[in-house]
Amino acid sequence: MEALNDLKMALCAVHPSVLREVVPNIPLNLVFDCLNITNSEQIEVCCDILVRLLEAISADSILQNFSGELTAGLSHSHVPVKLLCVSQVLRVAQSNPAEVLTYSDILLDTVKMMADKSLQAAEQAGKVLTQLGTSEQGLEALFHGNTFEKLQHVMDISDTIRYRVYEVIVNIAKSSYTALQYCSDSGILQRLVNEMYKDDILVQLNCLELLANLAICEHGLSYLDQQGIVGKLESMMGNMESDPMMGFLLPGLIKFFGNVAHVYPKEICDKYHGFIRTVFQLLDSDDIPLKNIAIQTIGVIGATPEGKLALDKQGNKMDTALQKLGSIIHRASSEIRMSALTTAASLFYLKVPDQTAELLSITETWFSKLNPACMTTLMTLSQQPFTELRRVVMDVYLSLALQAWGQNVLNSHPGFNEYLLDRSTEEKKEGKEGKFDIVRTLVESPTAQEIFGAPYFIRLRGYHREGPFYVQAQAEVAIDQT
Repeated sequence: MEALNDLKMALCAVHPSVLREVVPNIPLNLVFDCLNITNSEQIEVCCDILVRLLEAISADSILQNFSGELTAGLSHSHVPVKLLCVSQVLRVAQSNPAEVLTYSDILLDTVKMMADKSLQAAEQAGKVLTQLGTSEQGLEALFHGNTFEKLQHVMDISDTIRYRVYEVIVNIAKSSYTALQYCSDSGILQRLVNEMYKDDILVQLNCLELLANLAICEHGLSYLDQQGIVGKLESMMGNMESDPMMGFLLPGLIKFFGNVAHVYPKEICDKYHGFIRTVFQLLDSDDIPLKNIAIQTIGVIGATPEGKLALDKQGNKMDTALQKLGSIIHRASSEIRMSALTTAASLFYLKVPDQTAELLSITETWFSKLNPACMTTLMTLSQQPFTELRRVVMDVYLSLALQAWGQNVLNSHPGFNEYLLDRSTEEKKEGKEGKFDIVRTLVESPTAQEIFGAPYFIRLRGYHREGPFYVQAQAEVAIDQT
């Protein structure tokens, strides 16, 4: 044991470039042999040594030289050994997936590891399978013969393990249209979809999360749409009043459509009117968690330029939603107010390269719909003794500071300019950084100097130059006060 610890310390002191020259002279098989004991402490030290040594060996030669040791390690009773070996298999899979396929025992043991009691080991095995699924040769191996039989056997062990496999299948399906076809033809994707129609809310929610992950890639959304799955999910939303249990599933359904709409806002908002109608209706809900999800969903959709255009096409419904958001910001409880402020920051956020005349007009109009006294409310909230609340208000200011119309709003509001340069309003790191981000945005803006005026802009540049954590020296304070 002492010799192993000495070796570990010596290896840690050697530079990787030197280690690569030394490793060929070290009989690694002898170190692997040290794993065949029951002493946990010694096993962990051996694993540390092997990690260090194997890192110095090219991935291409790992299986050629140590396939037997890795095969034994994948079935070892100690988790550190399993992690060591599966991580090396992953290295090879990332470098040359085809090579892993030539070692059938290693491939089967990796599939078997999906059912391991160690979640970390199972996740690493899943990464190997996902990587193999990026090539057609790998897809052929995974979805045919002994490997596919083993995969199906593993899925039948328990609900938990079945969902681990589903997650891997979805990740493989996302990688390409060809991979999606293999996953579909295998029948596993259909098994996942069928889970959605079971009378188990937890199962349905897990299923929704996985389907949402598939739907955020274009070919995945197209597949779910062609299979009629997205339409069925929307119809389930409409059954909320007739089916009391649907209320438990509604948050998951909204998150599904919201996450997909973040990536494909036009397609979702144009086609699935029931979803967007439900989101707007929930802004009036007495169910605070559902109302909160609706608020957040509007922000998720409107975070991108395409999302802003899609929401703007909702016309009066969007105008009414903005008025409700403004009311929530003005007088709601803290939790839901925070969500409304975050959504407002998201809706108004528009990077300079995205600032077309149409989008600038949309964001300016939306701000005017919130509340006639919105800036007064924001300034009041900026003075509250809650850093988290002040920080999210700063996110709204930051979004306004990016655009010329927003800069005019900020500059014209009494007290804002003084507030922005007053470092004493923030004591914590988050607050100081939030205010500095606003200043930096204005300093880097092509329109701020003209709008705020040269004298004030010079002060902004001074603040920016001093950084977010500048503290005025006591001597300077004394001079300023004289």
